[in-house]
Amino acid sequence: MGGKSPNIVFADADMDKAIEGAHFALFFNQGQCCCAGGSRLFVEEKVYDEFVEKRRGARAKRRTVGNPF
Repeated sequence: MGGKSPNIVFADADMDKAIEGAHFALFFNQGQCCCAGGSRLFVEEKVYDEFVEKRRGARAKRRTVGNPF
């Protein structure tokens, strides 16, 4: 896969769990070390639109950005 810690989501995955896992993997260390846990994401074509819609929608809006200091 060429590194970059890919996550792979197949059509039979539990979408809510896959979205939460992918979100956590990307943001869990806020870039404070070089172990980005999910910097690439491969989603099976048949569920791609659903995954992107849910990820951009409800999950992304729940992300709280706080004071970096």
